[in-house]
Amino acid sequence: MSNVSAQINQMIGRAEKATESFRGFDQLQVDRIVAAMARAGVANERKLAEMAVEETGIGNVEDKVIKNHFGTQVVYDYMKGKPSVGIIEEEDGILSIAEPFGIIAAVTPVTNPAATTLFKALIALKGRNVICFAFHPKAQKCSEAAARIMLEAAVEAGAPADCIQWVTEPSIEATDALMRHPDVALVIATGGGAMVKAAYSSGHPALGVGPGNVPVFIEKSANLEIAIPDVIASKTFDNGTICSSDQSVIFDDAQVAGKALQLFKEQGAYLCSEDEKAKLEAVMFDKERGVPAMAIIGKKPQVIAELAGFTIPADVKLLMVPLTTTGPEDWMSHEKLSPVLGWYIVDSRDKAISAAVCQLEFGGAGHSAVVFTEDEEVAKEFALRVPANRVVWNQPSVHGTIGALYNDLVPSLTLGCGAMGGNITTENVGFKNLLNIKRVARRKAA
Repeated sequence: MSNVSAQINQMIGRAEKATESFRGFDQLQVDRIVAAMARAGVANERKLAEMAVEETGIGNVEDKVIKNHFGTQVVYDYMKGKPSVGIIEEEDGILSIAEPFGIIAAVTPVTNPAATTLFKALIALKGRNVICFAFHPKAQKCSEAAARIMLEAAVEAGAPADCIQWVTEPSIEATDALMRHPDVALVIATGGGAMVKAAYSSGHPALGVGPGNVPVFIEKSANLEIAIPDVIASKTFDNGTICSSDQSVIFDDAQVAGKALQLFKEQGAYLCSEDEKAKLEAVMFDKERGVPAMAIIGKKPQVIAELAGFTIPADVKLLMVPLTTTGPEDWMSHEKLSPVLGWYIVDSRDKAISAAVCQLEFGGAGHSAVVFTEDEEVAKEFALRVPANRVVWNQPSVHGTIGALYNDLVPSLTLGCGAMGGNITTENVGFKNLLNIKRVARRKAA
């Protein structure tokens, strides 16, 4: 047995003991624990944000503070008062009884390391699950700090020791050993495509995610005074690192597009020339793997432009590039995970929606899409046609798709992409997805 396997076995052994103890907790005890965890997360949200930016070089502190707050306080506010232990519902003669899955293996990404750790720990313990993390190696310190904060708060509030654990020496071998361990009940993976595929091949039930590549249709009736600031706020949030950030804006009317692009310029966008676009393409992608280059992920537009060999003003918020298509032939219509946004102009609603469909089908199937329109029939047609499981209407993509802020979607940092995206669920993953529900059926009256 390798040293890594021995370490994982020891971790799971401790987790099994914690699981046995945790299973006997009642709702009041569980709620006391998650309340303490949420308070601890909020109290440390800035420190963890600073650690994440310092360690990874990705994103910015202020937006990561917001992410950490969302992953704790907003998620806790949604869970507060909701049952997760024992009989949680009775409807139509069916009693629903919540049981824990048991030991959950969790994988976290480099783009949202602390926030995802806080979030997953919180939703896991709400269901009396024990969670064991494998962090992205480039975010080990900040992720470990987040997990330790949650563990200490949970244990102080009465949770079993070892209810939250993590791999201390990160490696592909260790992550794989954790996900494949026979005593793991469920894997929840947020990260790159290869890691999510590994989770699904672990031999256990798995909750995963997929790439976003979100198209934004700005239809000719759209209120541009709402649409443009919303797109900028969404695309620039944490320097474009959230998977549901906007990747292309699509127009169905050239005159509207002209007005919109002028507003983009006035509000901080830099419209790139074809030559500048070609320079960006050369540095922004790992074309062999088909993913954004690590050098540009979550970086400021000034840094990305400098890497590409040109200079932009210091007050520019995002780069915008003209697209020849929203298909794979134009690399700038791929997911970019940075404050770089494509624009594409067609001459009809049908072509615009088809362009959004094309963009999702090649690089973001099942994830999310956005429509800005004052015509409800347009919004419905768009939603019916696009292969996305979250369609937000007249809202910023990032802030809308993660839930709770602009709508009543479940607040989450793990967004399921359904069968289209190779995932088991289309939902915003929350604590209910980590409950094993058994049902008692009453006999119907004759």
